[in-house]
Amino acid sequence: MKRLGIRRLATSVARFEPTGPGKMRFALRCACVSCIFLAVSCLLTAQRYPAVASTHRTFAVPNVKTDGVSLSIRSQKGVPLYLLKCHSADYGGDPGFDYSGDFECRLSLIGQPNTYSTLLTEDVHQSRDWESRGRFFAADLRGRCANIPDFRAVRHFRLRGMDLTLRILNPMFTASGELKSLRLAVTVNPDQSADRSIAEIVPLPKASPAGCKLGEYFVSSSAYSRD
Repeated sequence: MKRLGIRRLATSVARFEPTGPGKMRFALRCACVSCIFLAVSCLLTAQRYPAVASTHRTFAVPNVKTDGVSLSIRSQKGVPLYLLKCHSADYGGDPGFDYSGDFECRLSLIGQPNTYSTLLTEDVHQSRDWESRGRFFAADLRGRCANIPDFRAVRHFRLRGMDLTLRILNPMFTASGELKSLRLAVTVNPDQSADRSIAEIVPLPKASPAGCKLGEYFVSSSAYSRD
């Protein structure tokens, strides 16, 4: 049943308002119609995207310059839905995306045209590949900077009926401070309340430790166009 049809039903009931003994029955009918409308609205929202299968994988990346991550996120029926790929700026094997930073993750649709270069973007008018929280720098993963929620070592993305978490573990650095290796833990869980087609907007924190270049590495959500 379409949402428009439910609205018309509610409108039709509202036009007929009896008086006297029938008023109580009318009120009960209105309450029932309201409940049906709410239930169908929730069902339509929940069915907007296929339910993903819960997944937890940990990947070893012994050399960020040459090694990467590739994970197919599937539906609960086993159908491939999304592809998560993570590489450094040295990777040139993905013609549809320009990886940057020391390590960057891209999420794309499988078997469907991609409107956005990465679904991890929060901007409906994304114009550059790096405009997402999927990009990591060595400075993000050290000291107090590594503990800033959703902008450093652990990042949560809510979109398309799922909750996706990227967690950088055991990052290793060269003597000069460059990122050398890491382990990436990827967790995917269904979340029917995550109904945005791209990542839910996460505002930059108003304050952060000195030396953490949030304003340089990330675009402020105030500049985004909301859908």
